[in-house]
Amino acid sequence: MKRIITTLIVLISLSFTAYSQNQKIKDAAKEKVEELNQEIIAGNKDLALSQDQKDKIYSLHIARIEEVRKARKNGSDKDELKVINKKYFQQIYNDVLSKEQKKARRAGKDDSED
Repeated sequence: MKRIITTLIVLISLSFTAYSQNQKIKDAAKEKVEELNQEIIAGNKDLALSQDQKDKIYSLHIARIEEVRKARKNGSDKDELKVINKKYFQQIYNDVLSKEQKKARRAGKDDSED
């Protein structure tokens, strides 16, 4: 009986840990989407991300974060991590954002740095 209770406690704690890590990934991805949207809005309010764009960028960030974590776990160096990040950011900037949104982002980012 003690073994069963101990096993259940271990399984429950492992599931909470997994949920917590998944939530961290989702929160980080959501934060990146909002950060990008704010940069675009700072450049031009009319070019804010659509919900479809937000969803695509969100899923790309989740995939990026998971791939970076796996690479770190496997002992990848900074150059390999840069390649992973570059792959996903290129997809976001080339496939999801319009040219106007990229220009607005640059303008909004430049304004916030000044």
